[in-house]
Amino acid sequence: VVLKDGREMYNKAFGTHVWNEAGSKALPVKKTDVYDIASLTKTTATLLAVMKLYDGGRLNLTDRVSDYLPFLQDTDKKNITVRELLMHESGLPSTLLFYQEAIDEESYTGTLFKARPDARHSARIGRQTWANPKFRFRQGLTSKVQTPEYTMQVSDSLWLNRSFKQEYLQKIVDTPLRDKRYRYSCVGFILLQQLVEARTGMSMDEYLAKEFYTPMGLERTGYLPLRFLKKEDIVPSSTDPFLRKTTLQGFVHDESAAFQGGVSGNAGLFSTAEEVAKVYQMLLNGGELDGKRYLSKETCRVFTTTVSRISRRGLGFDKPDRHNPQKSPCAESAP
Repeated sequence: VVLKDGREMYNKAFGTHVWNEAGSKALPVKKTDVYDIASLTKTTATLLAVMKLYDGGRLNLTDRVSDYLPFLQDTDKKNITVRELLMHESGLPSTLLFYQEAIDEESYTGTLFKARPDARHSARIGRQTWANPKFRFRQGLTSKVQTPEYTMQVSDSLWLNRSFKQEYLQKIVDTPLRDKRYRYSCVGFILLQQLVEARTGMSMDEYLAKEFYTPMGLERTGYLPLRFLKKEDIVPSSTDPFLRKTTLQGFVHDESAAFQGGVSGNAGLFSTAEEVAKVYQMLLNGGELDGKRYLSKETCRVFTTTVSRISRRGLGFDKPDRHNPQKSPCAESAP
């Protein structure tokens, strides 16, 4: 979909839901089909929530995150600011393998990962990473059905004990902070999610639906899409041969988000091209869409024009690289 000055100039769907052999039937993609939008979650969800809190005077860019998240106090992360998280300059790592905390280390032979496949390491999970899929999760941590204790759904038949969230956050606490240079960090946006939930007293998916998605009329945008959409309206993301051992359709592909039950600051949002476009049109309009205001013009100005002193990054947003335009995914004409 292409919008120009708020008007739709082009909108077309291509392809099928899955790749099929020639001659076999496959479900064609419709313009209303929903996709796992991966790291677009950072600016289409988490950043919106942070902007709303800033807009209401409930959050400042210079605030220490530990002032709102007590588990970071008395750690090497106590002085990380909201600005540093938004600009990926906090010293946090790019990612952490949170799911490893759920795996029983004595349930498999040898190493869990290798750079080349062999008889044990048959599941390809990266360009040069192969995993051993013959493992078990720790006893008491997972269930095949939902219960009052097992509330975080990872796939059709995998539920995590709600206690895992504390182990998840503890892994962040226990990971040493590195130097404060630009380092794109999913972990930083996971902490922003925790901050949003601490300040609002709501889960981030509920807060975003209340403040943005529902009043904007975005009926096909949200976390955990199987709660409000039919499965056939969601395009499969991929096949997971390692952790979930199934095709992922309606469940987030990103493992960090999956092991939070599907709601995370770094990934987990599902949407359509049309509805994603509406979110960014609202921001281009200075916080207004269809006559309703969601953010002040000043907040939109601050968040869309502020640029780091040490990288091309903005406050949550990527920005054009004025010195090396070809090295940035953003056009020079981007705000």
